Amino acid sequence: MILKAYAEEHLFFPLDVELGEWGQDADGHNNGCGDLHLAARDAAKFGLLYLNDGIFEGNQIIPADWVEDSLQTYSLNEAFVKRVDDFRDIGYGYQWWSANAGDYHVNFAWGHGGQLIVLVDELDLVIVTTSYPFWLEHNDQSWKHEKAIITMVSEFIASLPSE
Repeated sequence: MILKAYAEEHLFFPLDVELGEWGQDADGHNNGCGDLHLAARDAAKFGLLYLNDGIFEGNQIIPADWVEDSLQTYSLNEAFVKRVDDFRDIGYGYQWWSANAGDYHVNFAWGHGGQLIVLVDELDLVIVTTSYPFWLEHNDQSWKHEKAIITMVSEFIASLPSE
């Protein structure tokens, strides 16, 4: 089955997500690791799905075991960046990053240019940022912009009082 058709039927339609552009490789296959354009509200639905153990509006869309496994940290401080301001101890699971910010552990989907879906499970909180002014650019200017967004989100989370 084609990835896009499968995802539309089993993920995007149940979430009532309007799929935007989705990049493809040289053979015309949609990129399973990213390059997916979503509106902020639709990205938030995906975050809520993960925050609620794969359940959206009372329906189990993704198996809870997969959500739990994918949000685990399997590698720590081995990425190209070990800390971005208040995001420290950056790790990686199954397509999800993890970090600590202040008193909180977070998981986040991290897209180029400042696209973030951040889960703060302890606070039942999803934070979404969308920004992509540097289409297909991977340079100092694009990283500076992306880092500013990550800094803003990490500082906000670190500033939240713990219970």
